[in-house]
Amino acid sequence: MIVRHFADIEQSNRAVHAQNWSSFRLLTRDDGMGFSLHETWIHPNTETPIWYKHHLEAVYCIEGEGEIELVNADGVGDGKAFAIKAGMMYALNANDRHLLR
Repeated sequence: MIVRHFADIEQSNRAVHAQNWSSFRLLTRDDGMGFSLHETWIHPNTETPIWYKHHLEAVYCIEGEGEIELVNADGVGDGKAFAIKAGMMYALNANDRHLLR
């Protein structure tokens, strides 16, 4: 059994910080579960291009608001952005390249 508290992760090597986001990795590949579980904070007024080539992702927004737009390999979007707010989920079920704002 794996039991962890966020406070234990917050100051560990499972806390990863970048210019536009901070991610707290509750479960990773090393845990052998076949999936990962993260709490990720997107910093306000940023735009982050993201592409997970080798895995799928589902996201549940617990606080705040933003938007997501699918883009092509050149990072060009189709102009259709989806609003994201607390209580919403989105799933990138086709290794989708996207911009998160």
